[in-house]
Amino acid sequence: MQILNIKKDKLHLTKISLSNGEEVLIDNDVVGEHFLKKGDSLTEEKLNDLVFKSQYQRAKSRAVWYLDRKDRTSNELYKKLCQAGFDQKASAQVIARLQEVGLIDDRRFAENYRDRLLRENVSKREMLNKLFQKGVPYDLSKEVLSDLEVSEEEQIKALIDKKYRTKLSAENGAEKVFAALVRKGFSYGAVRQVLKNYTEIEDFYV
Repeated sequence: MQILNIKKDKLHLTKISLSNGEEVLIDNDVVGEHFLKKGDSLTEEKLNDLVFKSQYQRAKSRAVWYLDRKDRTSNELYKKLCQAGFDQKASAQVIARLQEVGLIDDRRFAENYRDRLLRENVSKREMLNKLFQKGVPYDLSKEVLSDLEVSEEEQIKALIDKKYRTKLSAENGAEKVFAALVRKGFSYGAVRQVLKNYTEIEDFYV
């Protein structure tokens, strides 16, 4: 097939019209790298290679743009690229390259996110769920939490003092606070023990 026309289409893209009736958008850098011009002949294989390189180039630029705004896991960033319409294979290669140069590091992300959640008094059980939801592999999530020394009772007390103390005096307040803390992943025993310091109720039921 032959290139019938080349025209800048968008900020970073060039539209190439082909003799078989196709029109493809190729990244400007890829067009320049291959010195593409009107009248050139392209095989199907060459065209597919150009389209893939363009997808890779654009996906990489978008990935760096995403990372410039906040750190992400490899899984989260891959899904983000695919949702933006980039080719799965190109997206996967971008992720591999960014991991290679250290711009993506799931362990670093997991440890930083763990520390942030710890400052917010999130339970270890809830931390595990949140890390997994962020795309951190389950085994890695468990590993970064395995040596975490934290007192459930101290976390619960801090949460009650900050968020729940006034709710304890409401009707069925203690039971509602108990249920809320259990839903946050704290153990029944720890929640029950701490609440005894705030209320005369001896036992709680969800």
